[in-house]
Amino acid sequence: MKEHILWAEGNETLGERWWRQLEEAGYNVHWFKSGTEMLRELNLQKPSLVLLGTELADQSQMELVRQLGKARDFPIMVMLAKRDTSEIVSALELGANDVVVKSLSIEELKSRIDNLLRLFERLISGSVTNITYEDLVIELKSRKVYRGEEPIKLTPKEYELLLYLAKRVNTVCHRNTILQEVWGHDFLTNTNVVDVYIRHLRKKMDRGRIRKLIHTVRGSGYMLQ
Repeated sequence: MKEHILWAEGNETLGERWWRQLEEAGYNVHWFKSGTEMLRELNLQKPSLVLLGTELADQSQMELVRQLGKARDFPIMVMLAKRDTSEIVSALELGANDVVVKSLSIEELKSRIDNLLRLFERLISGSVTNITYEDLVIELKSRKVYRGEEPIKLTPKEYELLLYLAKRVNTVCHRNTILQEVWGHDFLTNTNVVDVYIRHLRKKMDRGRIRKLIHTVRGSGYMLQ
C-alpha cells in the first residue's frame, strides 16, 4: 500500500514540482493550495504524513501546524523557503516533527519522509495494539479479527480494507480513495473491485447479525458505523 501524503503549497510552480517528484518517488500525493482545503480532506481520511509548503493561500504554515495540534497519529513536516533558526524552532515547538528547506533534493526529502514514517509507525504500533469498535476487535500485531468472541477469517486484502474503514469510523470513505489507498494509485478507477470486496466483508462480518457495521453511502462510498 502506498504511503498517502497531503501536500499543501499555494505556489503553482513549487507545488507541481514537488507533487510530481513525490509521485515519481512512489508516494500517493494529494496537493492542496490552501490550508482550509487540506483540513477539509483531513476530516475525510487520515494521511500517512502531512507536508506543509512555503506559501499557503489562506494562512501561515505555523498557524496550520498549531491547528493540527500535537495529539496526532500522523507526522507533520514543514518546508521552509530558507534556513531560519527561529522558524525551525517555532515549527518544532508548535508540533512539527521535522523541518526541511525547499532547496533540498528529492533524494534527501524521500529519505527524511521514510525515516519519519518509520519512527511514527514504531511509536503507534508500540502504543496501540488493538482497534475496537462496539463488538469488533482488530488485533494489529496478529492481524486477527473478531466480532464478539467469534473469529472472522479474512484474506490479506479484506483485512487491509477493513483496517482502512476501521481507522475512519463514522467517516464516509469514497470508492476512488479506497481504491487508491488499499489497492494502489495505479489501479484502474473504473473497476468494481471495491464493491466486490465490500460484499465479501459483509458476508463474513454482518450476515446473520442484527447490528450491521458496514454501510453504503449512496453515490459516495462506504462507512464503518
